[in-house]
Amino acid sequence: MMNKIVSKNIRTIREMRNLTRDFVAGELEMTYSGYGKIERGEIDITISKISKLADIFGISISDLLFFDVSYFFNNDAEDKFDEQSGIASNSGVNTLRMPSGRLLDFQVKKLKNNV
Repeated sequence: MMNKIVSKNIRTIREMRNLTRDFVAGELEMTYSGYGKIERGEIDITISKISKLADIFGISISDLLFFDVSYFFNNDAEDKFDEQSGIASNSGVNTLRMPSGRLLDFQVKKLKNNV
């Protein structure tokens, strides 16, 4: 049961980070297929892989294991008013960000491998 929850967390966080399975598999030095088995909960995941995934996602191991998507949707956020544009907004959504250099390195590596 816990394995399915962690697998779901991994997939959700990866999708929220807008990362491909291929990218995460490469970072873990795994095949795409092997990584897919982790996301589907078909294999037990080692603590070293959990630690590496937390690093890839830029979160703590605890956040990965006990991820709560509602944390990223802050319904109590106040409206923000930009005086210059005169626009009020209240997205109330905290987004997960990926360092652009890491993703760019992956894309360059993929291009070199395909040439």
